[in-house]
Amino acid sequence: MTRSIEQIATDHKDVPTLRKEAARIKRENNLNDPLVRDGKEIPISKGRKQELIDYISQLEQLATTSQITETTKDTIPQTTETTEETTTPQLDTDNDYTDSEQEKRFIAQTLYKSTEKQDDLVGLKEYRIRLEKSGKYYLPEFVILVARTRVTIEAYADSKSPNGKASPGGLQAIRVEIMKYLEEICQGEKDKFGTVNDTSFMDTFEEFNDAVRGAFKDVSKLKYDLYKEKRQTGESEVRNIRVSRFVDWAKDTVTNLPDSHARWKEVCIAIMLLTGRRQSEVMSSGVFEYVDDSHLMFEGQLKRHTKEELPSIKIPVIGGITQQITNAIEWLEKGDKRTLPTERTYEGLQDAAKKSHNRCSRYISETMTKLENLVEFSEDSKIKTWDDSKGRNVFKGHLTRQIYAQICAELFKPNNQKKHSYIADILLENRDAAPSYDRDIEVVDIEAIK
Repeated sequence: MTRSIEQIATDHKDVPTLRKEAARIKRENNLNDPLVRDGKEIPISKGRKQELIDYISQLEQLATTSQITETTKDTIPQTTETTEETTTPQLDTDNDYTDSEQEKRFIAQTLYKSTEKQDDLVGLKEYRIRLEKSGKYYLPEFVILVARTRVTIEAYADSKSPNGKASPGGLQAIRVEIMKYLEEICQGEKDKFGTVNDTSFMDTFEEFNDAVRGAFKDVSKLKYDLYKEKRQTGESEVRNIRVSRFVDWAKDTVTNLPDSHARWKEVCIAIMLLTGRRQSEVMSSGVFEYVDDSHLMFEGQLKRHTKEELPSIKIPVIGGITQQITNAIEWLEKGDKRTLPTERTYEGLQDAAKKSHNRCSRYISETMTKLENLVEFSEDSKIKTWDDSKGRNVFKGHLTRQIYAQICAELFKPNNQKKHSYIADILLENRDAAPSYDRDIEVVDIEAIK
């Protein structure tokens, strides 16, 4: 059980004993987390008293979280997952899906409900009750809750990462999702609280949310730095590729739909390539309607920057097989592979897409890897591998969107429109994002696709 900040200070009254206690906790729990000051790691021997007290509290919380992770089957609702055969591109067995939404909701509920009796952590509910009783503007428990929220979210994100350490982008995404669930809980409970110093319960939530966001400031900076590095690398390390075999495979896949719905992954990827839509737009939010052999009306864009309802848009389709695309969407629905929203509101689309992503992303990634041989590097390509500088395979689903953008800009763009402006239009992206689809790769055989 973790101790309060006050208890740690009482147990260890001077700096030398605090240093020994921090070292003991790290050793006994196999922890490697450093003591950080201003974003930089420092030796425990150089830690100051209050700094060490806070650090010990974080270590105890991390140790507790690690122990909880070992017993999540007893505390967090789990979904089962059937192991998928990965030795052959043609899969004929259905799969269950993994859904982490319940786990994130559980963490949000813990942050809201926790009491000192159970885990020495005062949750947001108890904190607000104490605030109202005291009539004060602020209580020390607030900073403890913020610090432990960071530790809890980071430990969970790391547990979900294949290499045991979440990426900055992945960590921030999980933070946003958990805080969104916490906000939903608070909205449902807000009428149970009064006001204190002219502030409502939701004002307290907003203050807490801002503080948690600030606690992840170092992660935000690292995320930005990595994005900047990736962008610069992408501009200097271009892969020249031939994709006509990949396009032919996609056209054949949607024209001759498989007998088994276990092959939904291939059908999804084929639609992604020929329409330029995201995985979750194909598998959840998207509505596709026939216009002519080379165009569809599309509705259901994700990652948009407004909650306002967006009209459907006419998008080009590679290969002139629009009817086959709509047939393939119906095929996915008949096989119960699409996660359809219960209502076509912004929130409804986002929630369904999130569930679809949790269910499908791993299998789409695995199947994409099996299709690498359909895309060839040209002789003059400086890079002839799909591994990046850190050894990570970049032949992922997003690549289909890049290929689509470059092909359509060549085949369908009006003469009076700039390339990146057209790419932004057909992908429903803002103008600043469009150049990224024309950066890492260069499709050199578009003439063969005509």
